[in-house]
Amino acid sequence: MIMTDEVKIHATLRVTSGAVCFGALHNIWSGSTAQIHGFPSVRPHVSGTVRTHDISYNVKAKNGIWNVHRLVDNRGSGVCAWFVSHSGIDPVQEICRILRVSGSPYEPDCGSPMNDDNTQREGVFVINRYDWGYYDRRYLDEIGEGVEEGENDYLANSNSAGLVDYAKAQPQVQQWKEMRPSQRPESQAGIWMYSPHAEYMFGRFGFDDTHDAAQSFLFFSANTDFTQSRLEGLGETLRKLETPEERFKRQLHEEYDFSGIDELRRMSTPLDAGILPLWSPPPADAELKGPYGKAKIILDAEKLDILRVASQKPTHSRGFAEPWKHHVCDLLNELIWYYLDRHMRPHLRSRSEDNASVVLNTETTAISMFPRHSESGINGLDHHLYRHFTQPDSDPIPDFDAIGVASCIEDFLVDLPSTYSKRICRVVVYLITEILELATYRASDSLHSQIVPSDIRLSIYMDRDLFQLFQYSRVFWRGVG
Repeated sequence: MIMTDEVKIHATLRVTSGAVCFGALHNIWSGSTAQIHGFPSVRPHVSGTVRTHDISYNVKAKNGIWNVHRLVDNRGSGVCAWFVSHSGIDPVQEICRILRVSGSPYEPDCGSPMNDDNTQREGVFVINRYDWGYYDRRYLDEIGEGVEEGENDYLANSNSAGLVDYAKAQPQVQQWKEMRPSQRPESQAGIWMYSPHAEYMFGRFGFDDTHDAAQSFLFFSANTDFTQSRLEGLGETLRKLETPEERFKRQLHEEYDFSGIDELRRMSTPLDAGILPLWSPPPADAELKGPYGKAKIILDAEKLDILRVASQKPTHSRGFAEPWKHHVCDLLNELIWYYLDRHMRPHLRSRSEDNASVVLNTETTAISMFPRHSESGINGLDHHLYRHFTQPDSDPIPDFDAIGVASCIEDFLVDLPSTYSKRICRVVVYLITEILELATYRASDSLHSQIVPSDIRLSIYMDRDLFQLFQYSRVFWRGVG
């Protein structure tokens, strides 16, 4: 083997036709019969129950020598992936670029798992497990899968792939099909990439700066762990193995978007036209309310911290992540203003300060505000809100300025009798502590050592009762900006 900057070159191939074919044997044959394609601008679509891309199994590629590199697993399990790149580029920089844009979908921070605007902008073409192999049956009956590897690796034909010069593709397929995957030799025209006991295959083409031609190809499987994998000849793995705490701190330092807005968008967007989303879609823009940015703050950061502590068990204590603390404060106050405006104001008309009238109106108002209080059960949200509106707190939160909060609520709702502002204050405090309790558990499940806005938004989204309350908040879906 040749050594170049310590990265071992396992083999070389020469591209002379300005294009390469790729995939299983029948995929390569299919690519050789199709017109040569430039950078594919494909997008995923739903096929049955999965998302796939329509692929022609050839791409324009730089002419010249391409170096073949093997990736080995540090745990001693041998070859776990392959990387083929034009001799004129740095293989380490190129593979790291690809992994940043679209790495393994089984790893965190993997970038885009499908072809999208970002992969197109970055010049990376994504091929996933359902995009090739026997999932595309063009020429499968004519070419077949080739000689089987045997009982020791009976899925080898389905989980290994070739990369070959477009002009030499068909004779190369004819040669390879007579051999087991592990025995298919490299040639001047192509390479067969076999990793023992691989499961599912994924590919990533890296294109040049102008997106005119491919200059690299990464081939890996579901078994490939890039935090344990290195280019043969190098000592360092391609990705750093991080603890959850290290990853969270790095993301905070790198100003990762923890708003949760993108997650909401992905979860609420249909997989394809005509397909219902997995979760509730956002309402029409005309139905949304807010933001209320000029209103007086109901709960400042200090009060929110008091409620956070009150909502948490000692074993699940989590503070607000400092870079996002003011975003959390803005979000929760916007949700409070929205709740008061949409769910409280319509039920509050001019109320008499006469005690008998207030008692009578309190019960009537409570029933109109929380119509499901008697049918939601003792654990239902309406039951708890109704109870806090109609009954004083038996166990008030220590050091919490409920009078000040009630005064702010009074200012927001205008001319609200103080009797009602105190009742609504109890409702608001209960709602926020409920949200913060769920956000704490969400942060724990997401391996966040501190609470960020995404924990709050997704907690609300995944809770049926809370989502029904806040689903028409514009800030919930889109943020303040």
